[in-house]
Amino acid sequence: MAKLVIGDREFDDQATFISGGRRCGTPQLNDFQKERVRAHLRTARANGMDAATVTQIEVPVHFHVIHDGGTGALTDQEIDAQLGVLNDAFKPYDVVFTRASVDRTDDPVWFRMTIDSPAERKAKTALGKEQHRALNFYTAGIGGGLLGWATFPTDLAGDPDTDGVVVLHSSLPGGSSAPYDLGLTAVHEVGHWLGLYHTFEGGCTAPGDEVADTPFEASPNFGPANPSRDTCPNDSGNDPTTNYMDYTDDAGMTEFSPGQVTRIKEQVTLYRPVLLGAGLADAADSARAGIDLETGDF
Repeated sequence: MAKLVIGDREFDDQATFISGGRRCGTPQLNDFQKERVRAHLRTARANGMDAATVTQIEVPVHFHVIHDGGTGALTDQEIDAQLGVLNDAFKPYDVVFTRASVDRTDDPVWFRMTIDSPAERKAKTALGKEQHRALNFYTAGIGGGLLGWATFPTDLAGDPDTDGVVVLHSSLPGGSSAPYDLGLTAVHEVGHWLGLYHTFEGGCTAPGDEVADTPFEASPNFGPANPSRDTCPNDSGNDPTTNYMDYTDDAGMTEFSPGQVTRIKEQVTLYRPVLLGAGLADAADSARAGIDLETGDF
């Protein structure tokens, strides 16, 4: 049986990787941080924020390819393939990505960065650009047996230098980390960057992932999508294992829910309004009135 290589770790098979319980390193927000977001949303809605007015979110992407010699030195064709996967996933929901720039850095220490490490901060501080108006997308041979991680929109005001997503270079389309080799790790992490939580956030307990139309899920789904899986049988339906914010294999991830799309549009209006374009700037400013995004006051 073929071994599974995830970053700097080799697993005997996918089952061994699954037993570790993670594929995404994005941390959960604590209770105070979640309530802060809820309060911001309540205020913005009271100020007239309406996700239905957001008809397109435009995201320029700065790709930062960190490699170790020839390892991880992605080509323009591989980057364009990843950009295509992002647009295939998000464009039906009014989010469009364009390539703003590509840079390549040969640094074996940054290449093996782990989440919240000095190497991550140094790499992002040196390479990141236009965090308030673009997505900084880092590829590397990340450690910890993870496929990627992201920052949330609420992190931007307080720590713009670290804003963005980091993904394992071999998770891009055609990479070597099958069944995580179709570029869906990037879709998952960009979902976090746009404000979504994991579908299994909070397990079977309300409010779960803060989205009403994603059924509660007690634990992540690893492996193929499983439409009959129901880990919270007393609640709102079978697990959303085809959702991009679960842990399903790349081939089984196919959708965001309407409620997740509404949340993305509201989060962008609140925390990343430049992505809405000039036509909606005034409405975004009105929605944000009375909210101190940097200190967390509301």
